Amino acid sequence: MNKLIVTEFKDIRVLTTQQLAESYQATTDTITKNFNRNKERYLEGKHYICLEGEELREFRANGQIDLSPNVNKLYLWTEKGAFLHAKSLNTDKAWEVYDHLVDTYFRAKKPLTAIEQLQLTQQALLEVNEKIDDVADELQSFKKDMPLLAIECDRITTAVKSKGVKCLGGKDSNAYQDRGLRARVYSDIHGQLKREFGVSSYKAIKRSQCDYAIEIVNSYRLPLALEEEIENINSQIKFKVVI
Repeated sequence: MNKLIVTEFKDIRVLTTQQLAESYQATTDTITKNFNRNKERYLEGKHYICLEGEELREFRANGQIDLSPNVNKLYLWTEKGAFLHAKSLNTDKAWEVYDHLVDTYFRAKKPLTAIEQLQLTQQALLEVNEKIDDVADELQSFKKDMPLLAIECDRITTAVKSKGVKCLGGKDSNAYQDRGLRARVYSDIHGQLKREFGVSSYKAIKRSQCDYAIEIVNSYRLPLALEEEIENINSQIKFKVVI
């Protein structure tokens, strides 16, 4: 493939139909026919640029390429347009040339000025900072959604035990000494946590909800039936002591 004359329009590298045809070893007629047959797939400004009138006169005046005076409309193909033409031709040569165009023509860049380099560096730093912020936000969100750690499970367990002891009347109470009754109280407190958070085990509560779970435990109140049963058992103790 002969070395292409660099053709640009508004700082975008493009190819004329003639350049594209010669590169792909096709004819301009074939390129034009493929375009007309698949015109609905080509978007102006994305795949091609059509120059007419004043824009064409200005482009001709900049002397990038020689144009016949008879040309009143000029199609310039972008990198994505060149891809669609390679796809339409679908020959080994077209695909080989397209890959070469991407690497050596469309992606080739002019050396950056000092100001452009500084702007590029600042932009890169800004993007890095944004990514760091995004990672930090994702990490915080992940932490909030994590299940309880062992130390947090212990906090809830300690709160449940402390509340259970109070509900039973203290560790010296008869109600507390009744293992079955004590188990029912603890079970009901755990049941309250499960109902509040919609979980099958308090260990499934999220880390971000740990403090709220402890508040629920601390504000727990015995069901009336269980409260009366505890009072009855504990009052029997007091009655025996009086006797």
